[in-house]
Amino acid sequence: MALAVLVATVSVLPLAAARAPLRVTVSISPYADIVARLGGELVSVSTLLPPGASPHSFDPTPSQAAGLARAELIVMNGGVDGWLARLVAATAPDVPTVVVMERVDVDPPGAGHGPGGEPEESYAGHAGHEHAGINPHVWLDPTLMLAAAEVVTEELARLDPANGGAYHAALGRLRADLLALDAEIAATLAPVRGAPFVPFHDAWPYFAERYGLDLVLSLEPFPGREPSPRYVAEAVAAVRAAGAKAVFAERQLDPRSAEVVAESAGVALATLDPIGGAPGPTDYESLLRFNAATILAALR
Repeated sequence: MALAVLVATVSVLPLAAARAPLRVTVSISPYADIVARLGGELVSVSTLLPPGASPHSFDPTPSQAAGLARAELIVMNGGVDGWLARLVAATAPDVPTVVVMERVDVDPPGAGHGPGGEPEESYAGHAGHEHAGINPHVWLDPTLMLAAAEVVTEELARLDPANGGAYHAALGRLRADLLALDAEIAATLAPVRGAPFVPFHDAWPYFAERYGLDLVLSLEPFPGREPSPRYVAEAVAAVRAAGAKAVFAERQLDPRSAEVVAESAGVALATLDPIGGAPGPTDYESLLRFNAATILAALR
């Protein structure tokens, strides 16, 4: 009888000792996919930015603020999601936080200016970021996303050392996937390499530099704020002078400025998606493939 009780107790111990999934909160969808692939069943991932919303104008709900304190790891980009930095400081100051822009070495793309010298979007003043002033849209370059994944892997392994080997093995698989994706996107966009590229806002300099697109200007230099009539007129002139075949709106932002420029310049209008999330692309590879295919179709 005693032996049976001992056996039953031993058989239950592994289940009782099993660790609950690590609770990870991320700011935007691309990082949710990366963290989920690194952690698998070892992590539970929640995303704060809802699909279709812009990180530049998002205002978290009280329930999201309350839930943040229950996270065991927070992953944010920096720059575009300054609202999360403020939320962490107010509600979860002791939760380990990875700010990608503070942990990844970034070679800034060339500084952009509007057609009349009006500055493109400024990222200076986003509190506490070592890379303040540098364009933060690094996730749209898969080689920089790989560097971010390496940082997240180290943090997951630090918080859950018993499963460190599993996280690093997943990173190896993800590294192969992202390098293959990089080569695929380069091949997709090879027919339009060097083509004039006119995106909606300044989300695309890393992508454009990586894949050889000639980023002429951004149509809306400050996301969420319509450009001045003068800027729009000068943008139309710049689009015509560059010989661009299309301009691009974005799923998360009001397309009116892009529609006006496209109609006035007599060029096509297409829509990109820098963030993803249902009903758009829900994983990182699909996000970059969607954008590459859209650019190819519009510029070829």
